[in-house]
Amino acid sequence: MPTRPARIALSLIAALFTALSATAQKPPAAAPKAAPPAAPAQAPVPAASAAAAMDLFKVIKLQTTLQDASAAMIDSEIARNPGLTPYRDVMLTWLRKYMTWEAMVPELTRMYTQAFTDAELKELAAFYRTTAGQKSLERMPELMQRTAMIGARLGQPHSDELKAAMAARTDQLKKEQDKAAAAAAPAQKKPPAKQPTAAPKEP
Repeated sequence: MPTRPARIALSLIAALFTALSATAQKPPAAAPKAAPPAAPAQAPVPAASAAAAMDLFKVIKLQTTLQDASAAMIDSEIARNPGLTPYRDVMLTWLRKYMTWEAMVPELTRMYTQAFTDAELKELAAFYRTTAGQKSLERMPELMQRTAMIGARLGQPHSDELKAAMAARTDQLKKEQDKAAAAAAPAQKKPPAKQPTAAPKEP
């Protein structure tokens, strides 16, 4: 299985391409929504913690790993969903423009220093400097691919069951939405209350 540092880093890529895949398959929204409020500023990462994280990044070759994994995940997603093939170059171009190592390092450093103590970061770096650690880095991509293939092989015979369950849930959600809309309709159509008329004045 992937090491914890690798899972943390690659989860960013996986989340990104899940969002990209969904976006590519949805029609454009009718109108843009208002931008959410900006997140409050976070305290800077202590220098010692940042140094420990950067040392680990160097040992595990995180920059190269992310670059290779991003393109590999696009191809993997396309293999599962051929409809995304026309968007491959678009996603790669966008990725190389904005998801650069320089842009990601501050966030990665904060994420790792929040997940691990300075001592743990140093222990991880020490392990990955060993022969076993270096071998795990070399073999991990193959093991991850083989793990994904095992999951696909085990799930494929039961894919119809999953589709049926998802279709049933879709029908259930639609019925709930229709019921809620029907309940709200009478309240919206209710005529406003009549204002009482003043009594005529006597001559």
